[in-house]
Amino acid sequence: YGPQCQAFEKEFAAWNGNKHAIFTNSGTAALHMALVACGVGAGDHVLVTSYSWSSSATCIIHHNAIPIFVDIDFDTINIDVNKIEKAITKKTKAIVVVHLHGLAVNMEKVMAIARKRKLKVIEDACQAHGALFKGKKVGTFGDCAAFSFNQNKCLCTGEGGMFVTNNDDMRAL
Repeated sequence: YGPQCQAFEKEFAAWNGNKHAIFTNSGTAALHMALVACGVGAGDHVLVTSYSWSSSATCIIHHNAIPIFVDIDFDTINIDVNKIEKAITKKTKAIVVVHLHGLAVNMEKVMAIARKRKLKVIEDACQAHGALFKGKKVGTFGDCAAFSFNQNKCLCTGEGGMFVTNNDDMRAL
């Protein structure tokens, strides 16, 4: 970590439209940071799509929380936003929205549900650099987001990730 990483953080935040960006060793590490930033802990339920890279769910388990799987919409292969509300429990703390294969989830619907239920939203944008929903880049809708730069991603640095947020308190954690 040095001046090149710091420059990359600033450039990535500006390019994606985020106030803060923190370079990490992987997209998975960025997801872990997002869970901590959202206050997810032991026994909390976190909604996540049933189809994704394993880190989208295993990071939840590593924080002693419980992943609650929501089925996919077969037209997009992303989380079925019409099934989110039914999956919410009394212990639900957050939703991990995965923008898979560069396809943006309908964040308008997700955010409406989250605000109504007072849930945090983590965007797993590890496979969706530059993807847009209604003209706005993914990683800018939720409370925070994670990106990956490993060798098979849309934007590659060989390895690494980025935690992004517009929330000053989440940045300070």
